[in-house]
Amino acid sequence: MKKVYSLFCLFFAWNLEAASIIALLKSVENNNVLHMHYKKTPFVCVPYGVETVDELMLRMDSNSSCMRYLQDFRRAHPKEKFFAASSLHVQQQYSVEGMDGECLLYLSSEHTYSEALLEKGYGRRPVGYRYKDVILKHRFKDAVKRAQITKAGIWSDVNIRNCFLMTTEKK
Repeated sequence: MKKVYSLFCLFFAWNLEAASIIALLKSVENNNVLHMHYKKTPFVCVPYGVETVDELMLRMDSNSSCMRYLQDFRRAHPKEKFFAASSLHVQQQYSVEGMDGECLLYLSSEHTYSEALLEKGYGRRPVGYRYKDVILKHRFKDAVKRAQITKAGIWSDVNIRNCFLMTTEKK
């Protein structure tokens, strides 16, 4: 059953690439996994072009110094863990566009959830990631610069920043 659901989500995400749709946010798992419905069809929305703290924690060895730094970071920045839950509203509709198997969720006119994550310092642009849209690439780059200048989120702590820089590329 899990395989069928995974294939269904993959097929749905592939069809999502065609255009922007209006989808209903059903639940928020974390900053990296949003559960949505389109015409009563469930799918998982993973933010386009962003590597989140949640994603990094899944890849870390539980005994590594980076995992300890991440846990300390989360204690020092409690808003990070619940950013999606506080920024997005369950049972609200959002404009969503599929890109490279991920989704670009619009918060307001032209402002995206991915940009918000970057600007708050709760994610980074993955090393070597190829963006389909040059305008989005520059907007994301600007959001990261704003976070770096204000020392927001991961940019406030050299240990966390180094953990993000040491990790492997997003595929």
